[in-house]
Amino acid sequence: MFPIISPYSISVDRALDPLCRDLLPPALVALLTVSDVPAPQPGQVCLAVLVAPDAVAAAEARLAEQGLVGVPVIAVDSGRPGELADRLSGLLVARLHRVEREAGDSRTAAAMLRRENTAIVTRFREIEGFLHSLGNPQISRSLTWEPVGRVCILPPQGSLLQHLPVSIVNISAIDLWLPEVSRAQQADLKAALVDGAGRTHPLIVTQDDLKLGTGWVRLAMDAAVQGDARDCALTLKNGGTSALVVGMGMRTPVTRFAASGEGMPGDQVVALRAWKALAGVMLPETGTAIGAGEMPRDMLPRFLSPSSLPRPEIFAMPHAAPDYITGDFWENEDAVIVHPSRSGPVCAIIRDVPLRGLRQLTAVVTVGHPRAPNLNFAIGVTPHGALGRDGYWEGCLGPWLHALPARGWAQVHCVPQMPIDRADIYLAASLAQDLPNDLSWALFRGFRVVTDAAGAEDRMALHDAGPS
Repeated sequence: MFPIISPYSISVDRALDPLCRDLLPPALVALLTVSDVPAPQPGQVCLAVLVAPDAVAAAEARLAEQGLVGVPVIAVDSGRPGELADRLSGLLVARLHRVEREAGDSRTAAAMLRRENTAIVTRFREIEGFLHSLGNPQISRSLTWEPVGRVCILPPQGSLLQHLPVSIVNISAIDLWLPEVSRAQQADLKAALVDGAGRTHPLIVTQDDLKLGTGWVRLAMDAAVQGDARDCALTLKNGGTSALVVGMGMRTPVTRFAASGEGMPGDQVVALRAWKALAGVMLPETGTAIGAGEMPRDMLPRFLSPSSLPRPEIFAMPHAAPDYITGDFWENEDAVIVHPSRSGPVCAIIRDVPLRGLRQLTAVVTVGHPRAPNLNFAIGVTPHGALGRDGYWEGCLGPWLHALPARGWAQVHCVPQMPIDRADIYLAASLAQDLPNDLSWALFRGFRVVTDAAGAEDRMALHDAGPS
């Protein structure tokens, strides 16, 4: 038979070991351990120490030195053998009662936890039902880093790494802002999420149902990631033979979250949006955000900085506006500023921009001052010279973006009714509230245009038309 290994032991002096084995029943003899000074051991409990009557004080002192205060010291008297068995049996019975009492207390605590858990689950279901009644939110955007009008070049076969400040659990898709990506380049993108355990979760580029209208490219998973919460990072590789233009987000003081890789500045994040979904829920297919109809296959998306365009000028403003207004190019910021009036919107114009077959126009906008009021933005486009100063300029604008807060970032869009070769671009801004217009810095940081395939002469013309 295999010996029974017990976590309990009774320490006995070496000289008393034969005597104790004769006096005690077999069940207690199995617990005897010959030791002069028992030492604490993980997983072992010393029930008692058996010593000679004249060694009790010395044994208690040794136990105190070992940190075993409270271990009973029993004097073994060979003249009264029954007393040793009775004391050990009483010791075991008392310990059994204590264990049963502690087990009862544990059961009581477990019952209390079950009742509390039942109440929490009930309350959670009530909240869940309330949220479902608000619109059944099964999908949410858990992270947004909007474009700030800056781009970086990822060379062929180059890669980047972007750590995300969210858990990988329930992530189902990542949107990247790639303002000049073509359909051929989309097929060469290789992206994945890497979790804290080192496991790789591939991302697949979905169909470009946005028709290149906004520059956002969706990388989706087959199913939302499940399991315990853990950190994650996005990896992106340009597997094609041409350079990839990557839109950048805000600057970050936390080095860990700055995008790293070839061509990355080292202090900015990648412009992206992370989507999370409930288990088993997939994001719906992307629909056309602006414009309508299938775009021709030879469309060319490009990103233009304000410094590459002609200088802006004021086109429209409220009559006899008493407060400060302007529409100008800020060279140090590489941005166009439109300062609206409290009396109404102000519109600046960039005249005669050579764009062959312009079909869609997008501007990256921000409220540039931290103490600015909320602002409204819009962008429009017409053929060059088609609109005089007395014309209805609001009719050429795209949808207004309302109430962008201070330091907020967003995009405004416009789709011309027909392709335009030489364009006048209108930049409009207004106050969202009836407040003083102090520090109302409406900044247009960059422009994304989708045109017919342009030749080198178009790019040269844009370069020559830029501010001097």
